[in-house]
Amino acid sequence: MDRRAFLGIGGVALVGIGTQWAAAEPAIAAAATGDRVTPATVDRMRDRVESLRGMEQESGGGDFLESARTDLRLITTMLENSRYSQETAQRLYVLAAEVCCLLGWMSYDASLHSAAQQHYTAALRSAKVAGDDTLGAHTLCFMATQAAGQREQRAAVGLMDTAEAVRNRVPAVMQASLAAHQTTVYSKAGDKRQAAAALNRAFDALGRDDHSDTPAYLEWFGEAQLRSTEGRFLLATGQAEKATAALERSVTEAAPRDRAVRYGTLALAHQQTGDLDGALEATHKAADLIDQGIHSRRGVERLEEVRRAFRPHQREAKVREASERIAALAA
Repeated sequence: MDRRAFLGIGGVALVGIGTQWAAAEPAIAAAATGDRVTPATVDRMRDRVESLRGMEQESGGGDFLESARTDLRLITTMLENSRYSQETAQRLYVLAAEVCCLLGWMSYDASLHSAAQQHYTAALRSAKVAGDDTLGAHTLCFMATQAAGQREQRAAVGLMDTAEAVRNRVPAVMQASLAAHQTTVYSKAGDKRQAAAALNRAFDALGRDDHSDTPAYLEWFGEAQLRSTEGRFLLATGQAEKATAALERSVTEAAPRDRAVRYGTLALAHQQTGDLDGALEATHKAADLIDQGIHSRRGVERLEEVRRAFRPHQREAKVREASERIAALAA
């Protein structure tokens, strides 16, 4: 008998199965088998999604992909098999879109790019059925950022143009997020003028946000995120000193998963200013977070960029030590 068959699932994923069983709501299970879906059932499903989003921000999405898939299966089963009012249907489609978008982000964070695209596409369809322009624009922003990172610059710009069409129909926080993603996309496409204009629009929109109509999936977006966007733009345009200041501000209030990525970007900024000690300090802070349980492939990939930038200084012992640490994390 092959003993490995008993341990096909292990670690956090195995714990997650038990946690899901313990937290399962009888009303949810009944709704998924054909009973009427009540507003209270949708409320409980929303609580599950919010909990999942919080856990992803704390430690990265790689460990929670299966949990998100389980939630999506529950929601789609309700939509296909159960009875519900028109209002409840709209809420279920919104939830389905949120979970699909979250799955897309988790997959992207784990460098599972094909899966991310599939989830984002499903999120767009559900958002359209629900009539939710904000959620649709939010998804398009993530799709465009992924495309830009995969050197599909024309497609990324096209996706942002599509999102721009609904800018006047979404709340200020979404306008700020939209403009921030435009900054990233235009910058990677080489259009620095458009990127700078978008960054100014992002700060302006964020200044108009009164937090009265911020959807749960956009609560992460604020000044810290915008300073990160600003820092990356400044770094790309050769303004490393200003980039360092912006990135240091962005790290302070970031979620742990974001800090793991942003410290890597900060290390690159320090390198460009000639501050090797600052670069090493930021590198080790990023590596510490990953060692402590932040599972973000993007964070590791950013540190691999740092390791390549360290090559001119490989004769220094402290640089070799940092490079070896990054290599171990990448492996």
